[in-house]
Amino acid sequence: MKMRRLAVTGVAVMALAGMGACGDKKPAPATDAGATGAPAAATTAAAAGSSEAKSELLAGVTKLTSSSAKIHMTSFGGIVGDGAFDGPKKLVDMKLDMGSLGSVSMRQLGTDLYMRYGGPAAKNFANGKWMHIDASKMPAGSALSMEKNDPRNSAKMLESATEVKAAGKGKYSGTLDIAKSPSATPQLLKLLDGKDTQVPFTAEINSDGYLSKMSVDLSGIGAGESVATYADMGTPVTVTKPPAQQTVEMPKSALQAMGG
Repeated sequence: MKMRRLAVTGVAVMALAGMGACGDKKPAPATDAGATGAPAAATTAAAAGSSEAKSELLAGVTKLTSSSAKIHMTSFGGIVGDGAFDGPKKLVDMKLDMGSLGSVSMRQLGTDLYMRYGGPAAKNFANGKWMHIDASKMPAGSALSMEKNDPRNSAKMLESATEVKAAGKGKYSGTLDIAKSPSATPQLLKLLDGKDTQVPFTAEINSDGYLSKMSVDLSGIGAGESVATYADMGTPVTVTKPPAQQTVEMPKSALQAMGG
């Protein structure tokens, strides 16, 4: 499966970001109100409700991305990720389990990015050693760039969501365009070419006002569901630099595989 193979070659870091995006769908044509004006009034009321729901949702997104939190996610191909991040301090400590394909761990301290592959994938990536790179020097489209491997992207992608509706206390639904994801790499965009990239999502805001869960339905492109949950917001996050004897500069082959 192409999606699964991409995960092994480095695009797996996108899964840390939740696999999703913000998109803009064209608004439906205005309804002719006729003599009573009732349809137009209903449309106006619906638009106002959608605007309010989106404002509430984005407030939760902003609160989360301005803080620290633990993250648990599941994505295509049975990928499972766990870790923590501190947005303001640019700290990330994440691990992805890709089942029979192996695992990938990622640590970020400022612009320093460290990645280590385990299991079958390790032999193709420095034999399981930590690989270091200055992420600030990577092109924006690379899976190794600061923009692509930010686990807060699963929250950020809601900023341009459309058709947002309240679906109960603290619950919301709407539509995203995954082709416009802040995590999307050129490899992913090529894979999505010709597919309908508008996908439904649901999200939840907890009682403290933080985005606490979001789910993106990717079944329309054959990738199932991607779910990210957040917990322990505001808890201090500590990330340790890997030992020097276990670290190498990322080999050219790994850089090329990940769009560096």
